[in-house]
Amino acid sequence: MDGDSAQSFCDYKQQVSAVPQYGLKLKFNHVYPESRNQNLKPSLRQLWPIIPMAFRYIPYYWKATRDGRQALMDYWYTETGKQIYGAPIGGIGAGTIGRGFAGEFCRFQLRPGLYEYNTVHANQFIVTIKDENNVTIFQSLLSSYSRPKSPLGSWESNINSSKCNYTALYPRAWSEYDLSEHGIKLIQRQISPIIPHDYKESSLPVAVFVWTVENVCGKDRQVTITFTFKNGTGNKKHDNEGNAKSMSFTHGSTKGVSIRQTIADMQCTYSVSCKTSSEINLTRCERFDPTGNGQKFWNDLKDNGCLTEKSADENSKAKDLAVGVSAQILVQSESSSELEFALVWDMPKVHFTKRTKEYYKYYTKYFGKSGDAGPIIADYALQNYGKWESLIDEWQRPILEDSDLPDWYKSAIFNELYYIADGGSVWLTVEDTELPYDDPRLAYGRFAYLEGHEYRMYNTYDVHFYASHALASLWPNLQVSLQYDYKDSIYREISEGRKHLYDGKIIPRKIKDSVPHDLGDPEEEPFDLINAYPVHDVSEWRDLNTKFIMQVYRDYYNLNHYAQLNAENASKFSSIEFIDKESMYEMYIQDNRNKVSPDEKGQEKKSASMYINETNGKVYLMDALTYLKSMYPACKLVLEKTLEWDTDNDGLIENSGAPDQTYDTWVMDGPSAYCGSLWLASLHFMSVMANLLDQSEDCIKYRELLEKGKASFEEKLWNGSYYKFDGQSASKNSIMSDQLCGHWYLRSCGFDYDILPKENVRTALKTIYDNNVMRFCGGNMGAVNGYIPNSQPNKDGRADGSSMQGEEVWTGVTYALASTMIHEGMFTEAFQTAGGMYQTMSEKIGMNFETPEALYAERYYRAIGYMRPLSIWSIQTAWEQKKLRRD
Repeated sequence: MDGDSAQSFCDYKQQVSAVPQYGLKLKFNHVYPESRNQNLKPSLRQLWPIIPMAFRYIPYYWKATRDGRQALMDYWYTETGKQIYGAPIGGIGAGTIGRGFAGEFCRFQLRPGLYEYNTVHANQFIVTIKDENNVTIFQSLLSSYSRPKSPLGSWESNINSSKCNYTALYPRAWSEYDLSEHGIKLIQRQISPIIPHDYKESSLPVAVFVWTVENVCGKDRQVTITFTFKNGTGNKKHDNEGNAKSMSFTHGSTKGVSIRQTIADMQCTYSVSCKTSSEINLTRCERFDPTGNGQKFWNDLKDNGCLTEKSADENSKAKDLAVGVSAQILVQSESSSELEFALVWDMPKVHFTKRTKEYYKYYTKYFGKSGDAGPIIADYALQNYGKWESLIDEWQRPILEDSDLPDWYKSAIFNELYYIADGGSVWLTVEDTELPYDDPRLAYGRFAYLEGHEYRMYNTYDVHFYASHALASLWPNLQVSLQYDYKDSIYREISEGRKHLYDGKIIPRKIKDSVPHDLGDPEEEPFDLINAYPVHDVSEWRDLNTKFIMQVYRDYYNLNHYAQLNAENASKFSSIEFIDKESMYEMYIQDNRNKVSPDEKGQEKKSASMYINETNGKVYLMDALTYLKSMYPACKLVLEKTLEWDTDNDGLIENSGAPDQTYDTWVMDGPSAYCGSLWLASLHFMSVMANLLDQSEDCIKYRELLEKGKASFEEKLWNGSYYKFDGQSASKNSIMSDQLCGHWYLRSCGFDYDILPKENVRTALKTIYDNNVMRFCGGNMGAVNGYIPNSQPNKDGRADGSSMQGEEVWTGVTYALASTMIHEGMFTEAFQTAGGMYQTMSEKIGMNFETPEALYAERYYRAIGYMRPLSIWSIQTAWEQKKLRRD
């Protein structure tokens, strides 16, 4: 490499690693101006209809507690936002560990689907600075949050938190420490391998911490960074029963210490490590007591600037243990150096609470199932994190450099993505011998994430409908895998009767030929015990079947999109290749590991290699038409079921007078704007899919139904300004912010005005913007779900208080509405709608990395950490489509 090339490479590396202009930016001592909670106080009008349900909830809650498990939705003990969180660490489906913006290690999600809101005080970074005379002039924890006096009472935080800055742009974060009075500035770069379209790297249970040490004085400095970590998750019961043991390791150019333990009877090994070099004095402590005062460990660092055998606490009888890795480097005057650390949590085999099955996490396909992969993953991460950062930068930079996008959005679009990994997600291998050879789950495993941190149901489908835009855009093969799980679930039935909390009726848990609400509760046995949701009979919900059809077509549209990118050689991500059905089978036949022997001709042997070439790392996307053919029978089945709800044969389904859709406390009766628009959109998608698959009779039937339904929808619900909430409930004249939901999905898939007239769409959006957005909290809280207009001109109305959900702002719905506005060219209105809400949430009430489902005008929010806000990625879809049209 010549001088110019070397300089260009250094400039590029600096650009990729530099603290970005955009993202969540806070000082370590930041205090949010507004504090909220979930202590909601429904009005008598709202409370009266749900009193019977509340009485039925009490024995349900008691039974769950008696059985030793958490209630699916715990209304007695709701979480209060901590207002401390920064970007969490870890890949997708491997378990995550939360980080605070002031340096905490907090909120552990290592037990599948279950959260532990613990800040572990032994998990720290420590800096020690020695001057040119080898005298320690400064030592401090590199966190500034308020800690109790014990344990580790001798450990001190001496940094000036007002001079320390934090930036989060998920999946990375930067912490800047101004220690210039001691001659040093530090920047920690935190990197998790969340990389679009990369299924190996994105699955890894690891984070890398790169420390840039800059000497800003005229004299040399010896600087030591020490990384300490303890066993467990801060849960005393599990930590003490984990039988923790520690041992040092060396692998490649990486040295560290591992803690082998069990967490809730599942083997988990933490590995804390540092990359070695000739310039670094790397020392380790295999054990110290995290429950003591920590004085020996602290003083050893202070006296020596490194760890010695004295640092170990061999006489401790505590069941808990902690380890440390310390890297010391001489940084000459006006120069800088880097120290690179990694944290791995290797938990290969997991089970859910009922323990009837065991599963392996997806990363074990690449790093083995033995539970001793921590050192290997650590070394792999420290060798490859530079490549990860380049790919992350390549993905993010076009958005960050788009001058037409507002600054808040450049933070929100990436930081809201935290939920893909930190939403209780699990990503498991599938080795089902009953699946056909070309089932994508054999290659990409099974992916599931929770509806919310507090609403503990996997892949809640009415909500995933909104959130799926993130998965379909960035990891489309996981969306396809999830859809295959739902396709299979449609045909299943579970005859076990269950009393529903809403009306007390005893109904089978799963009705055949219907889309389930969810794929189960981690406190039971998900994927087997589906439909964990106990409130309503979801087989009667009007939106689940239509949402399956709509997502199937959207996925087909996306797969075609990526195929076109590949064909034009225009993909940003060089790891993607498109492969058709015929090539798939040829690869399957030719693969030496799965070669069909003469006596196996005609048989379908299992193979994942048709989707993943593990030799060259290429990723293959499923052929769009093959996917459509696989899904179409299930789509047809659920459409026919949905048609039963058109009780008056007008081409439009009716709601039942109960909360029979995703707004599960908000009654719709008769034809409704929400379910009606979903129904019309699903008919359009079905007619298009039937045409693609040469099902001419179906195509004609669905087109005729659509035309009839369109006429009924306009006649019964259009009032000249917006589509009425429904035909006959107490909210019938309410302006619903989500009334164009079906149209939104059509536009996301490249269609225009196939179900609703253009002039009505534009008029309704303007009405929603003027009322639900601008007349609610001055346009700074997003779009309230329902708004009752004043009958007098130019007079403000009010939020629809007929139900609690009517007066809520749903964060994910607001993002979807903004996406719809962008499709219609309403850019100013779109970014005001979404931006007002995001900025309030991020800057005023501090809900970063715990985005709630719902906000109220003041004082309250509901359901911390929620899936639906991932719909923000539909804004990016709309934006990119509009840019293509303008170009």
